[in-house]
Amino acid sequence: MDTRIYIVDDDAVIRKLLKNIINEFNLGEIIGEADNGKDAVRDIKMARPDIVLVDLLLPDIDGISIVSTINEAGLGTSFIMISQVDTSEMIAQAYDSRVEFYIKKPINAREVYSVVNNVKEKRKMKKIIEDIDRAVSGVGALKEYLGGAEKDKASDRDKIRNIFYQLGIAGDTGGSDIVEIILMIRESRELDRLKKYKMYELYEGVSQKYSKRGIADLSARSIEQRVRRTIGKALKNIANLGIEDYESEIFNRYSNTLFDFEEVRNEMNYLQKRTKYNGKVNIKKFIEGIIIEINR
Repeated sequence: MDTRIYIVDDDAVIRKLLKNIINEFNLGEIIGEADNGKDAVRDIKMARPDIVLVDLLLPDIDGISIVSTINEAGLGTSFIMISQVDTSEMIAQAYDSRVEFYIKKPINAREVYSVVNNVKEKRKMKKIIEDIDRAVSGVGALKEYLGGAEKDKASDRDKIRNIFYQLGIAGDTGGSDIVEIILMIRESRELDRLKKYKMYELYEGVSQKYSKRGIADLSARSIEQRVRRTIGKALKNIANLGIEDYESEIFNRYSNTLFDFEEVRNEMNYLQKRTKYNGKVNIKKFIEGIIIEINR
């Protein structure tokens, strides 16, 4: 059975582009579209699509409100947010409302293809787990094997290290600094803490932690440089992976959640000598993305 997809965007050109991509790559069946939030909420409740691609900024009801309203109705719909807005605050708010992925405009066909397939695979795996749950009792171990809900088995530190292994930065000193920054944020149990703090304050906090432990005498500036170098290396590695295998699961998962996808493309073009300018590092987005990943 085809995945049923609904599109919400006030720009008719964007809606047409998304429909063309979905049809060209056979991503699913388009069951409807809307150019405003009010009609979208009504249609989604009636049609119950599997996946909704929704613009963040709409004339009446914004995309995040649509996602929250439908989630409260318990329809089991998966949402992919699409927007020109790429501030860390808005992206964090979108993921907090249980959006699966955030795609930044301008629309890239390959990115839409990868993200929609990723969401479809996640829905498929969730259904398998739910079906087993209904048939078998005591299925906790199988859930863990399938990547299900038992997220608390591994510590945050282990989860972060696993991501770093995939990004090829597990041995970098800046990686240890990033772990400490994330743990500082996690201690408060608030993702909002990243928004409230200036990055320099977080570097200073890590510096003080190291000093108290007698591990190292590093200034906040030195920590910032190490973090930037490590994330820069991760960006280069993910770009190289995208050049070698655009369909790579790791590339599809992290190129948009840990980095600005436009900067990943810039880095890919730079590595292929198509431009003189390489991709830029966004430290806050990277850290925020890691937090979102370990919260999944």
